[in-house]
Amino acid sequence: MKHLNKLSIILLLISSSAFGQASLDKTVKKNLPDRKLTIEPGIGMTFYQLPGLRISNLVQLDLNKRLSIVSYSSYSYNNAFLRDFNFIKTNYDYSLSQKFGIGTSRYTKHSTHTLSLIAGIKYDAFKETLNNPEFEKVIVSVKSVSPDVGLMYNLKVGKKKYFFSYRMYIPLYPYPFKSSDINSIDGNLANLSMEFGFGIRLK
Repeated sequence: MKHLNKLSIILLLISSSAFGQASLDKTVKKNLPDRKLTIEPGIGMTFYQLPGLRISNLVQLDLNKRLSIVSYSSYSYNNAFLRDFNFIKTNYDYSLSQKFGIGTSRYTKHSTHTLSLIAGIKYDAFKETLNNPEFEKVIVSVKSVSPDVGLMYNLKVGKKKYFFSYRMYIPLYPYPFKSSDINSIDGNLANLSMEFGFGIRLK
C-alpha cells in the first residue's frame, strides 16, 4: 500500500510538471514573434573605404518556424560626403541591389534571430570630373553589373504587429566565390553594412 501511495505521488508530480511545462511552452510560443509575412524597411551605413548611406527593404515569408524565404532590395549612396577636392569632383557614386535567399531562425521570448544566404545582382554607377584650369576637362564614368552573394543576420525585437529590426550583411563576393586571393576581400568590405529599422507583420 505504501508503495502504491508513493507511486501515485510520483505520477502526480510528473503529470503536474508535464502540464506546467506544456503551459510554459504554450505561453512562450504565444509570445514568440511568429510572423508569417513581414516587411522591414531600414537605413544604415557602409564603412569601407569611405562611409556611405544605405536605404533598404527586407521582405520575409516564414514557411515554418525554422525556414523562411527573403527578398532584399537596397540603394547605397556609396560616398555620403561627395568629394570636391583638388579639382576633382564626384558627380555621383551609387549602387542598386536586388537579392533573394533562404534563411533559418532561432526564437526567444521577445526576439527572433535569422541567418540567411542571399544572392542576386548589383548595379554600380560612378562619375567623377577633373576640372583643372591648367588642363583639359576630363570626365570618368563607370557603370557595371555584378553578382552579389552574402550572409545576412537579421534580429527582430518585439512580439506584436510592429517590431524593431537590426541586420548585418556580410558579402561573400568576390572572395571566395570569384577569387581565392585574400586581396579580393577589399571588394567584400566595400559592401559590408549594418542597418537599423522597423518591421510590420502583414499577415
